Formats: sequence, structure tokens, C-alpha cells
Amino acid sequence: MKNDGLQQAVLAIDPGTEKFGYAILRKDGTVLQKGIEKTGQLLTKVLMILTEFEVRTVILGDRTGSKDFGQRLLTELQKRSVSLIKVNEDNSSREGRFRYLLDHRHGWRRFVPLGLQTPPEAYDDYVAVILGERYLRDSGQSG
Repeated sequence: MKNDGLQQAVLAIDPGTEKFGYAILRKDGTVLQKGIEKTGQLLTKVLMILTEFEVRTVILGDRTGSKDFGQRLLTELQKRSVSLIKVNEDNSSREGRFRYLLDHRHGWRRFVPLGLQTPPEAYDDYVAVILGERYLRDSGQSG
């Protein structure tokens, strides 16, 4: 994807103890890709993303697992001239849960208030999108 004229993107990571969510966002906030992986796949997944996208900044949530994730990533990112920036995770899980439920509001879920619903699967990728959007907004890079 690097050579097809895509704008530069950021990679946002919501770290956790067993899994992490990731999202690749253009500077205008468009989500190019998102997903969830096991923590053991962190370096493999990040390196794959760096070869597929024009990522110059990696955003990392500042809470659970961020110290360990940051240490594992820093050396590899520095080799590739990619910045690592920590972003405040306050309320990001709540916001990610809400956005997940909105995106999956089909069938009977349309009739039950969102506050009474529980996501049937992990939504760490939605949290990563929230973190990426915060970075873009706070750094003045969103379009």
C-alpha cells in the first residue's frame, strides 16, 4: 500500500495484558485498518504494518501494559525513524464500548438501550481508534 499515494498514517495501539487493539488512521481520521491481536504478536504485527503503510508515528495508550509495550517497541521504531507517543487513556474504554455498540446495533439490539448492552466480543480495536483520534485532534493534525 505504500506506493499507492496514501497520505501518511498513524498507528494507534491500545495495550493490554493478553491482547492489544490497533488502528491505522489517516491524518484526516479515516480508519484504514483495525484489529485485535495477542500481545505476543506485537512486534510482528507492528513491523508488518510499518511495511504496508506510511506510518511515522505510533500512538500508545498510557495505561495497562504501556510500559512493557513501549519498551518492546522503542528500539524497532527508532531503527525506522518512527516516533512513539503516549496518549491519555481516560474514558477510552467507555468510548470504545459505546462506539462498538453503535456500529453493531442490528436486529434486537436496536430496541435495547446501549447502556444495558454488553459487547459479545472484545472491542480493543475501537479503543485504539479513539486513541488515534485523540492524538490527531490534540496535535492539530486532523483534517
